[in-house]
Amino acid sequence: MGDFVQVNQRGNSHSVRISGLIHPLSASLHGPWYRRAAYRIGQFWRGFRARVQPAELDQARALLPPDAARLFLRMPRDAQRHSLNVWSTLQDAGYRHPDLAVAALLHDVGKLAAEEAGLRLGLWLRGPLVLLEAWAPALLARWASPDPRQGWRYLLHVHRAHPAIGAAWARTAGCSDLACWLIAHHQTWPVEASSEVLELLAALRWADSQH
Repeated sequence: MGDFVQVNQRGNSHSVRISGLIHPLSASLHGPWYRRAAYRIGQFWRGFRARVQPAELDQARALLPPDAARLFLRMPRDAQRHSLNVWSTLQDAGYRHPDLAVAALLHDVGKLAAEEAGLRLGLWLRGPLVLLEAWAPALLARWASPDPRQGWRYLLHVHRAHPAIGAAWARTAGCSDLACWLIAHHQTWPVEASSEVLELLAALRWADSQH
């Protein structure tokens, strides 16, 4: 685990102290709409340039249960690149927890639910969706539908619900309870959890916000 992690909460804003440095989650994921939009735009463009080396896929396979590794390999290249970057950032900060590694690699796997329904939540659509989420989250929630027959409205649902979907899939794929919990909460703050678990969640959310 990293040298020191502290979560500070004020209203809907959070910050994480890691190794003596403050990393404000509010600046990217929970701050003003223009900061969230800037973060999402950067994430969108990085996806176009994404590359994943075979050796990196081998590393992911080594960290994941076999069925979970197969889920990771189904993820689009830009999502694999993002997840690998999240885990690399955590390692650079001193984290080695195996469940944190699993959560970092699979935190976005629930977005594959669109593919399961015969739809595709591709990069070209994920980009506009994250901007809509940043600018008009209430509108996104109103349009979303959990019914796969609703087409684009189901895509909105998958985008919003992918943490819970991914956690359920990870559990079926043999991942631990802690890894699944981290996946399920990587975009929300739980009401109650132990300090040790919150440290891992704070670190995951901080690393996710860097990419």
